[in-house]
Amino acid sequence: MLERHVAMRSCLRVLGIPCLRVPFLAVVMGALPLGMLGLGLLLYARERTGSLAVGGLAAAAFGLGNAVGLGVQGGLIDRHGQGRVLSVAGVACAAWGVLAVAVTPVVGWPGFVVVAGAGMGACVPATTGCMRVLLAGSVGDGAARTAGYALLAVLFQLAVLTGPLLTALLVAVAGPGAALSAGGLLAGGAALLFSATGASRAWRPGRDRAGRGRLGRNAGLAVLLTVTAGAGVLAGAVAVAVPAAALSLGRAADSGVLVAASAAGEVVGGLVFGAVRWRLPHDLTVLATLAASAVAVGLAAWVSGGLVPLFAALFLVGLCGGPAAVAASALLDTLVPRPALTRAYTLMVAAGLLGGAAGNAVGGAAAGHLGHRSALALSACWLAVLLAGATVFRRVLGAGPAGQGSGRRAANRVRP
Repeated sequence: MLERHVAMRSCLRVLGIPCLRVPFLAVVMGALPLGMLGLGLLLYARERTGSLAVGGLAAAAFGLGNAVGLGVQGGLIDRHGQGRVLSVAGVACAAWGVLAVAVTPVVGWPGFVVVAGAGMGACVPATTGCMRVLLAGSVGDGAARTAGYALLAVLFQLAVLTGPLLTALLVAVAGPGAALSAGGLLAGGAALLFSATGASRAWRPGRDRAGRGRLGRNAGLAVLLTVTAGAGVLAGAVAVAVPAAALSLGRAADSGVLVAASAAGEVVGGLVFGAVRWRLPHDLTVLATLAASAVAVGLAAWVSGGLVPLFAALFLVGLCGGPAAVAASALLDTLVPRPALTRAYTLMVAAGLLGGAAGNAVGGAAAGHLGHRSALALSACWLAVLLAGATVFRRVLGAGPAGQGSGRRAANRVRP
C-alpha cells in the first residue's frame, strides 16, 4: 500500500528543522570528493604510469584507506564528539591531495600515487555518518526518520553524481591532478563547515559504554556488513570497468559521464523510495534490490559495446540499487544500540569501501586482461552469488534486537 503524501510531508518536515540545514549542505559538499577522488586517482595514475592496473590499485588504496579511516573516526566520534575528529581529518585530506600532485612527478616512483591515495582515503571526514546520527537524534517519528535517511541518501548521491562530472571537466581543462587537489580541498572545507554548525557542536556522545561494546556479538549487524561488503565488491569492479569502457569506446573524459549515470539512477531510486512508503520490510527491500541489480549489471555487460546504451544501462543499475542504501541504513536502528550508532554506520560504510577496494583491484585486472565487457559480466555473476547468500541469512538480518537503545534516544538528541 502506498502512502505518498505522508512520506513527502515527512521529508519536508526533516528539511524544516533549522539546525539541520547547514549540516545537510556540508554533507553535500563533503560527498563531492567521493565522486571525484577515486576516478581522479585512477586517471592520474594512468597518466603518470600509462597503466590501468596501477590506476585500479590507486583507486583500491583510496577505498581501503577510506574504509579504515571511517572505522577509526566512528569510534573516536562516539567517544570524543564530532568537531575535533572531523576537523583534523578534513585538513589532513586536503594536505594529502596537494602532496599527491606535488610529489608524484618528482619522486618518479609509480607506487607513491598509490600511497597518496591510501592517505587521502583514510582522511576523508565522516560527515555523512555524523549527519546520520544527527538525524537519529533529532527526528523522533520513525516514518519521518526513514524519510530523513532517504533524503540524506539522495543528497549524497546528487553530490556523488556531480563529482564525476566535475572531475571530467577538470580533466579536460587542467588534467587529473587538478581533480585530486580540488577534491581534497573540498573535503577539508566540508569538515570545517560541518564542525562549526550548532547541531554538530551540541551533539554529545552517549554515556552508555556497555552499549558501545555490544557490536561484536550482533549477528544481524554481521550479516548486514557482509552484504554491504559484497555489494561494495560489485561497485568497485564496475567503477573500474566503466572507465575502461570509456577508454575503449571514446575518451577518458567520457568516464565521468558514465559514472554519473549510475549515480543519477541512485538519486532517482532514493527519491522514489523516500517519497513513497512501501510496506515491504527493509530486509526484503535489500534482497529485492540485489536481485534487480544483478539483472541490470548483466544488461550493462550485454550492451557495453556502445556508450549510449551503456549509459542507459548504468542508470538502471543505480536505479535498482538506490533504495538498498536507505533500507540498510534504516535497519541499523533495530540492529544496534543508540550509543554505538555512529560506529555501526561508519563500519557499514567501511565494509562497503573495503569491498569496493577489492572490486577495484579485481576489476582492474579483469578489465585489463579480459576487457570491460567480461568484467561487467563477472560482476553480475558475483551479485547473484551474494543474493543467494543473503537469502539464506535473511531471518538473521531481519530479526535484530528491535527497540534496543530506544530508551536512550534523548541522550543524543539535538533540539531543533
